[in-house]
Amino acid sequence: MRLHRIPILYCPFIGAIHPLVNEIEEHTLQWLLDFKLVKEYDTYLRYKRNKFPLFIARTFPHGEFIDICTWCDLNSLLFIVDDLFDADDSIRDKGSFEEFQGRIMNILQQDRSYYPEDGPVFAAFTDIWKRLCLRSTPAWQRKFIGCIKKMFEGLYWQFKNIHLGLYPELDDYLKIRQYLGASHLSTDSLEVTGKIYLPEEVYQHPMVARLTEISRNCVCFANDLFSLSKESEESQNAGEYNLVGVLKRRYALSWEGAIGKAAELHDELVREFVFLSPKAFFFDSPTNGMLAKYIRALEIQMIANIEWSTRETDRYPHIYGDAQQKIELYN
Repeated sequence: MRLHRIPILYCPFIGAIHPLVNEIEEHTLQWLLDFKLVKEYDTYLRYKRNKFPLFIARTFPHGEFIDICTWCDLNSLLFIVDDLFDADDSIRDKGSFEEFQGRIMNILQQDRSYYPEDGPVFAAFTDIWKRLCLRSTPAWQRKFIGCIKKMFEGLYWQFKNIHLGLYPELDDYLKIRQYLGASHLSTDSLEVTGKIYLPEEVYQHPMVARLTEISRNCVCFANDLFSLSKESEESQNAGEYNLVGVLKRRYALSWEGAIGKAAELHDELVREFVFLSPKAFFFDSPTNGMLAKYIRALEIQMIANIEWSTRETDRYPHIYGDAQQKIELYN
């Protein structure tokens, strides 16, 4: 595997980690086994080394244990589904895609329950949805359903283009990347995962909406950089649906030049976030107080992704900065 060198990314925020990180990890690893989402021991060890629970503990350091465990299960399941979509023998055509999507949406919209004999992914998602419903409001549940719809729209856009042999245009990719990476789920989860309560009109305010969009894209663009070596090794289409590959084709750059440009785009967005954040407090004092908590949560999500990707997981082999710190490829 060729390990790409990634420049040190600008992200001047202070990270945090949930104090019950070990217990969260223990819960989710057992949950993966209970739902038979990992059947072979080697696969179990690989997911254990990926350290998905640590990513969640960094991304949501202040949530209640029961909620963070549920979200950690969901996050791990989404990574498994991502691997499923990348597999050569899974989700082969429009029919199999629509069948998969339909089953997930039936759980959310028709109160359909799936059991282990129906498939481990659907049984596991049924379990997650029931637990989320016990700990959230109907309004948030509708928002979550909308997020899942947007995620599938993004996945189908990529799925269709790959099968038609179409390359994504940069503008289209920039608009849809947050949904492909499900980072919109992460920010929109904060009512449940962070006990942050803001009226919808606050989220829709142009300044707040822009800060949210920046945070989502920064997480995704950083992930595109860190995952480039892995994706290039495992999938012939990875470069086409990675910001680095899109920039490389759009501007006729070398891999090194495209990596540098992607890093610059990430850093420019972070600087915009830093500039805009103090200007977002247009509301009454209680709302501004909760908004400050929300903006801090967005900062944490950005730095959490970088710290996890560069220090803790072996999912994304790469060389980071001048230190040439190598994350070893998992077996």
